[in-house]
Amino acid sequence: MLSLFRKRLPNNNLISKEFLKNILSCNSIIQKDFNLVINRRGKINMIFIGNPWMIEDYFNNDSVKSNPSQKRLIFISNKKNGFEKKDKVALINSKFNNFLMVNNLRKLSYEVIYKEKSSNKQLWSTENYDDINKLNESPLWQNFNKIKRNKIKLVDNNYDSERVYLVNISDKDSYDLENSKIELNELCNSLGKIVVGNKHQIRKELDSGTLIGKGLLNDVLLESKFHNANKIIFNKELLPHQSKKISSMTNIKISDRTELILEIFEKNAKSKEAHTQIELARLKYELPRLAGSGKSYSQIAGGIRSKGPGEKKIEQRRRYLRKRINELEKQIDNLSKRRSLTRIQRERNQLISATLVGYTCAGKSTLFNKLTKSKVVESTKAFSTLNPTTRRTYISQETQILLSDTVGFISDLPKDLISSFRATLEEIGQSDVLIHVIDASDPNYEEKIMAVENTLEIVGLENYKKIILFNKFDLIKGNKKDILKKMFPKQCISSITNEGINDFKVFLDKEISSLNSSENKLVANHL
Repeated sequence: MLSLFRKRLPNNNLISKEFLKNILSCNSIIQKDFNLVINRRGKINMIFIGNPWMIEDYFNNDSVKSNPSQKRLIFISNKKNGFEKKDKVALINSKFNNFLMVNNLRKLSYEVIYKEKSSNKQLWSTENYDDINKLNESPLWQNFNKIKRNKIKLVDNNYDSERVYLVNISDKDSYDLENSKIELNELCNSLGKIVVGNKHQIRKELDSGTLIGKGLLNDVLLESKFHNANKIIFNKELLPHQSKKISSMTNIKISDRTELILEIFEKNAKSKEAHTQIELARLKYELPRLAGSGKSYSQIAGGIRSKGPGEKKIEQRRRYLRKRINELEKQIDNLSKRRSLTRIQRERNQLISATLVGYTCAGKSTLFNKLTKSKVVESTKAFSTLNPTTRRTYISQETQILLSDTVGFISDLPKDLISSFRATLEEIGQSDVLIHVIDASDPNYEEKIMAVENTLEIVGLENYKKIILFNKFDLIKGNKKDILKKMFPKQCISSITNEGINDFKVFLDKEISSLNSSENKLVANHL
């Protein structure tokens, strides 16, 4: 078989009748589909039996990875159908100039697929021929030397920010899917990532292997590669085996919503305490996913005169992670002890403590600054507040309280993150009353109320006294504003315009007075 392909194609890279006869006779003799990788000079660099998508198994081969845009693949087959979706994904991944299928049936036919320019909405184009002469007359084959100089490029990657492709999936309904899409986009925007594309799917149940269907996954891999995405992000947390399986199908990084949230926490962390808690959450997330880390952890440490092959790097890394996690757990326990001493001191002062809780970006920090005249960071981006801040403040001439601002919640908050931030969440657990701040302008505020309640239940705070407070009241209009005002006349405010804040202080003072009378706890500093 190899002797038939020692000759090169002509200099103009046209397929001669002699060459066509040779490859068809080989296909008839071996009765198997096979592929030829041909460079710009017409030399055959590689021959492999199988389907075109199997070229991805040879990406580390020099004949494939060297100047891929100056190569093409010829597939000789007996199947009636044209290129499959897998083959098109392989075309984008390989960065070859084009693929050609020669159908060796009673009537020969030729199908060419090639990458489109980035300005075109289609990712690839197809040309079909029934005559070898017509194929050779195609500009795609005649101008191959010119294409080498003016080669087709994917989307230019002259961006400082990371380019991401989003995948949203839901096993509930379209309403849940739409909310998830909006939230995932907001999380990416808060990190300055560029969203180059997205796909979504509603399923009765999530796929155990890849989370989404095979057809959609192939589309995702194809489009993300075409748009030169640096990372594919899923809106659900990927299990370690799911992440490993998807990663094996592409050379693009695979991530999920949990890792995205951790990245936001890392960006916004400023104190040593926050860095410690985030590092612990990150290591807990990484530990079960080491098996899918690729070749970087697959090497074996060993050498001349050693007593064995040595320990694998993945084993070294796993041992380090476990040791580091134990160290961080002890540091967080020490943080909890220091916080408990501070809380004991506050209890000696006999002050009522209140904590602002709520969904991220609900306006908790802005309200905290209004009530305490502080200068904590205010931002419209998610999780801008990570460290709890506590200040004394008067809500009336006679009543003084301790008010705390804490980290915002989010739906399906990662469990590792909750456990790592236990030192921070304990601050909420020691409060006498929780003030649940809600973004009234959010059309999905009811779902976010449930998300906060679910998180409080996870940390065991569902039975604490809670006061609902609707913020950003200046941003809503019409019937919704009238209804909320009628149902909660003293609990609708705007932290920006100060609308309703005085009424809320009066309401909070009455609630605290009733709390004192029921628990016999004194309020300090009566004037």
